[in-house]
Amino acid sequence: AEGLDQTRGWFYTLMVISTILFDKPAFKNLIVNGLVLASDGKKMSKRLKNYPDPTLVIDSCGADALRLYLINSPVVRADVLKFQEEGVHEVVRGVLLPWFNSFRFFTQCVDRWEGLAGCKFVPSTEVAKSSTNDVDIWIMA
Repeated sequence: AEGLDQTRGWFYTLMVISTILFDKPAFKNLIVNGLVLASDGKKMSKRLKNYPDPTLVIDSCGADALRLYLINSPVVRADVLKFQEEGVHEVVRGVLLPWFNSFRFFTQCVDRWEGLAGCKFVPSTEVAKSSTNDVDIWIMA
């Protein structure tokens, strides 16, 4: 996968060289992603230092939040993304924390159930399908 800006310089060159030398295309499939620009809309540059330090973003939000932010961005459709660190924080607040809280609630319920029942919790689709509880039926639908 390469950025859209590499299309002319890199992919066309590969195609020409491969066709001349081997009389076949250089690749069968090609994945192109869009450009990730700085928050001001300019190309990210080491010289201008107009981007947040990736290590600090990962340390403060986590790699999963950064991955989700990028995978849900226009970049995967070969469009331009103005990178906003606040967007990564929003993924943490809006997606990861609710998932984590739901998981934590589930594990607390399992721990409580195991303490009361005196046996290990074993998930079973058969038990879930045979339940007459309205919520269980709704979840399994």
